[in-house]
Amino acid sequence: MNRSSLCFSLTGATIAENLKDIEKYHCYCDLYELRADCLESLSISALTSFPTKVKKPVILAVRRAVDGGHFKGSENERCGILRRSLASGYRYVDLDEDFQDQKTEQAALAGGVTIIRSFYDFSGVPAYLDRRLSNIKRNPGEVIKAAVMVQNTQELLKLVEQALELKAQDGWGNRIILGMGPMGFATRVLSTLLGSSITYSSAPGRQAAPGHVDPQTLVDLYRFPLIDEDTRIFGVIGNPVIHSESPGLHNRGFSLRAIDDAVYIPFQVDNLGAFFQLAEVLDIRGVSVTIPHKQGVIPFLSSRDKDVEAAGACNTIVWGDGLRRGYNTDIAGFMAPLKESMGGAIPAGFRAAVIGAGGAARAVVYALRKEGVEVLILNRTVARAKELAALFDCSYGSLREQERIADFSDLIVQTTSVGMNREDPEYDPIPGYSFKGSEIIYDIIYIPRLTPLLKRAAQSGCRVINGWEMLTAQAAIQFKLFTGQDLPGQAN
Repeated sequence: MNRSSLCFSLTGATIAENLKDIEKYHCYCDLYELRADCLESLSISALTSFPTKVKKPVILAVRRAVDGGHFKGSENERCGILRRSLASGYRYVDLDEDFQDQKTEQAALAGGVTIIRSFYDFSGVPAYLDRRLSNIKRNPGEVIKAAVMVQNTQELLKLVEQALELKAQDGWGNRIILGMGPMGFATRVLSTLLGSSITYSSAPGRQAAPGHVDPQTLVDLYRFPLIDEDTRIFGVIGNPVIHSESPGLHNRGFSLRAIDDAVYIPFQVDNLGAFFQLAEVLDIRGVSVTIPHKQGVIPFLSSRDKDVEAAGACNTIVWGDGLRRGYNTDIAGFMAPLKESMGGAIPAGFRAAVIGAGGAARAVVYALRKEGVEVLILNRTVARAKELAALFDCSYGSLREQERIADFSDLIVQTTSVGMNREDPEYDPIPGYSFKGSEIIYDIIYIPRLTPLLKRAAQSGCRVINGWEMLTAQAAIQFKLFTGQDLPGQAN
């Protein structure tokens, strides 16, 4: 079975720094790319001795700024650096599509160095990628490479379709097709499936290209060595979504259950129609759905469970028998840690304030109303709060009316994205509300574990519940829907 090789792009400022990175990640990589344009000083002696210091094949690249690199010298200087280095043990050399120095190419061929002929497009996916790739190959044995910035879901669909068409026409390998940026991330994980002979990674904080993750993340989190044409693809769709914790939960579950033919990937989606086309092309088996698509996916479903119907929000889709079945696991996932914190049951007369009126809020309000809780919905756009309140017979108002929370303060649930990936106090959605200390504060955001709201609430003596508890509870239900097996217990 052909598999993509995992290349570690070395972008350190010194050779010593790159060797230190190799020492950390060597067990995860198949080969290295020395990005010589990132070095502080392009010492020829350092470049010629580098292949002897490592035990795996090395690609030499001296990339210009126009191709996303850092080399600032003249083209003659660049060619001289390449020519004088190629006879010292490099396995590959990366040359851009408009490279014109025949002496350098002859030196590569004479030294048995395989040329990777590359082009980079930071503006988007070219309309005729297949034609452009066929035009840049000059000699037999060259590997052709395209690294293109994927701007939207429609472009990801186009890139995947063209990669699979080339694979069907020409077979696997001798080409590398990768999407840059968060929209293109899936192509890095699924490079074997797409027929690419190499995928790239780099050290945290020194990404060689937009969308790179480190080698350990590709191997340990995304199970890269196990992926082939028979791998079942699952994922999470949202916008943004690249830093979701869901891949960790599900991929770890696959590993613990010895499910070796599955992977779970984040798909940043801005066009649901294009994504559902992509799902058919890639034969995706199931996805979690997060902000802002929990309502938008409903028209694409073949069937939906009673909780999707009642809440008007879907967070789980499973493909099978030609159908797309929609579920809402947020409701049970939301209630589980809340009931646990209250000894297993919600008392009569309980009242709650819900911040937000989006898809997540719909599930939360439905879950609370099902338990007989009186609810106040506050939202920046009052019309949306009013619409949601009408569905579930709730009170509603503007987020500016934070004083009204006092009458519904047994529980305060924060369902918006305010505070996500933020720790500054200014990212508190209800700064005008003063905690009494008796409230339960529940923020469905799980990064960070203590949002500005939860931190302020905890300091006031409130009981707090973070989104991680909800995430793990609803993920366990999703995992069962995806695999038929229970998700092994997760530590908070």
